[in-house]
Amino acid sequence: MPRRAQSGVRPAHWLGLLAILAVIGGGGFALMNRATDPMTGVTELSTNEFLENATALSGNIYKIEGIVDDRLDKWRSADGRLFSVQISDGSGTGTFVPVWVPPDYQGANIQRGQRYALKVRVQENGVLEVLELLKV
Repeated sequence: MPRRAQSGVRPAHWLGLLAILAVIGGGGFALMNRATDPMTGVTELSTNEFLENATALSGNIYKIEGIVDDRLDKWRSADGRLFSVQISDGSGTGTFVPVWVPPDYQGANIQRGQRYALKVRVQENGVLEVLELLKV
């Protein structure tokens, strides 16, 4: 009596199908959840250069990341707000820089003790003007 052909899918086929679905699902998840840095292409501010001669950097745009320490001004919010931001360098110590938020800035609310990534412009007086602000 002749043998009949085996019908059905073999376990090796199931394993291959599951592997393909895992690769496709993982790639789709990675594409959907990738994070983009909105400040890509902006140069990181060198705190050493800034502290040595901030006026030489005036007009340039930089990126900084740090913790808001305190509000430095006591004037009306209609004139803007001045904050002290602690930028940590590689040595573990922090450098404090003045950051001015213009009165017409419509971004996130700034709170003390919070970490932010800021896109700033160096003003002629050496104060950093906020152009863009993201909570980290």
